[in-house]
Amino acid sequence: MLPAIGYAIREQNRIVLDDPAINAAEITFERADDPLRIERYVGDLDFDHVSVHALKLSVASPEPPAEHYLSALKAIAEENGAISVSDHLGFTRDSDNGVEIGHFAAPPYTEAALTTTCRNVDYIQEYFGGIRFYLENIAYLFRMQGTMSESEFLSRILRNTGCGWLLDVTNVYANATNFNYDAYNFIAEVMPYATDVQIHLAGGYFDERADMYVDSHSEPIHDEVWDLYKFSLEVGVGKINSVFLERDQNFPEEEGWRSEIRRTREIAEAVVPV
Repeated sequence: MLPAIGYAIREQNRIVLDDPAINAAEITFERADDPLRIERYVGDLDFDHVSVHALKLSVASPEPPAEHYLSALKAIAEENGAISVSDHLGFTRDSDNGVEIGHFAAPPYTEAALTTTCRNVDYIQEYFGGIRFYLENIAYLFRMQGTMSESEFLSRILRNTGCGWLLDVTNVYANATNFNYDAYNFIAEVMPYATDVQIHLAGGYFDERADMYVDSHSEPIHDEVWDLYKFSLEVGVGKINSVFLERDQNFPEEEGWRSEIRRTREIAEAVVPV
């Protein structure tokens, strides 16, 4: 079955969300959690798959996320008919009441960090009950010293907790480019441990001064990322239920939005058995 395909909702792409080619939507919790908003964030549109994407669960922090954050996140999910919630494999603070560092940092890939992260994921899943939780692999600019590879760390979380995998294809491409490993091998190594998979696609750029690829969500999706997306569909047949495109800057014209969705769907239709 084809995955549901759509956008991470931004005010700039609402003009195309009623396109028949779009049957999924991702809500960024921090955008939707607005006390002045009266209507549902998805409005009166009907999607096959709605997910809420959080930014501050900080699953690799020493302490579980605060109840007030979980409660608000769950309320947004229920109000908009979401069947899943997701966040990043990393931390944004050192504790529940710690100072936010302003970005996602990858945990050290150690047994202690694995135990803590699995405990937090289990806690989150129990809180959300029937709303499926997905963990996203992040792009990072540095790595802490660890005792295992990122693919092993992520695979063991998926195996130990049973949570879903939000496979950010662009993040895999960025890390593979910046740290000189094989993006295809990474996906092939982790995919067997995932029972349910969502996909993120976005565009970035190579920063010549920093000599690094930056996942900026500001550019058209690179051909190399499209190729990696196709590969992900091939090795994840039967597991991938949704694909969300992300764009946060340099927004395209209406035809640009629609052409991205068409390409996403055309690649899926060419790969996934109907």
